[in-house]
Amino acid sequence: MADIKFRLGWGRQDQQLIADARQFWRDMDVMSPEDIEARVKQLCALAYADGKVAAVSTVHLYDFPRLRSRFAYYRTIVSPDFRKQNLASRLCVYSRDELAQWARENPEEKIKGLFIILEAEEFRHRQHVPIGTQLDLKLVLVGYTPSGYQMRVVWFDDATVE
Repeated sequence: MADIKFRLGWGRQDQQLIADARQFWRDMDVMSPEDIEARVKQLCALAYADGKVAAVSTVHLYDFPRLRSRFAYYRTIVSPDFRKQNLASRLCVYSRDELAQWARENPEEKIKGLFIILEAEEFRHRQHVPIGTQLDLKLVLVGYTPSGYQMRVVWFDDATVE
């Protein structure tokens, strides 16, 4: 098993992380060059396996009126070489913890947790439960997109609603 290291990109302008994320997305061939430039501004965290990028997460701040709360809309992509190894969940835990700390330091942003749309095939077998648990993530079902994907939130431990 590879040695995994996580690095935070959110709130930083770490040029090495930005370059690594750009190269990862180009290598994965998952986005246009324009989309890559938009997503690099949303960089949250990278997972490195033995020094090579294995996964990237991004967030942008998202108001969810139904829940009367603001969330970090969380997305991640994992290299095929590292799928089915819990890397997506491990990166999500790391990102959640770092973003929760950032939210405490920036209370004016009023971020309450992560908002996630489950699209990956490997999560489909767990979509029958309204509160899914993966590692110590509690993924709470809050609805469906028009195309049928589940929308879930992960509340920060100290979150409150108005």
